[in-house]
Amino acid sequence: MNRIDVIRDIESAFDSVVLEDGIGILEGTAIDWHVTDRERENIRKTDFRARWQDIPDKVIGNNASALCFMDPKGLRFNLPAYMRFALLRYDDSDSDSVDWVIYAVSKEQHDIDHEWAIFSEAEKAAIAKFLRYMAVEAADWVDSQQASYTYERLWKQYDKLET
Repeated sequence: MNRIDVIRDIESAFDSVVLEDGIGILEGTAIDWHVTDRERENIRKTDFRARWQDIPDKVIGNNASALCFMDPKGLRFNLPAYMRFALLRYDDSDSDSVDWVIYAVSKEQHDIDHEWAIFSEAEKAAIAKFLRYMAVEAADWVDSQQASYTYERLWKQYDKLET
């Protein structure tokens, strides 16, 4: 398994996902910073909404905490951008976004079939493959223990392991 194959799976699975009325990356950071409602609304208007593929690496790298403040629609839209960023940059970036994307899909209180129901089967499989890659191939650079634990406990059931 190589990172390009994992990225292709993510891009294919999440290709047509749009933000709709969800919380975007810039709004998530605004919530974290406790801005006023007016500032939050202005930031929301400038957020990335149509194509997650257009979110620049610099924005992802500088907004790790945004993942904690997204609703399910926001997470579904932004997660592939963060996963792609982590796969491309885990060995040369000091951004917290590399590990925070692992933590974003690690929440134990989530019932994967209920809380994560917004994800399609293909999207769940892409998340599982991402976690497996991070646990095995990127182990020297990321929180591979958390990636492995999360993969085994929550996401392995969706992985279509390569033979």
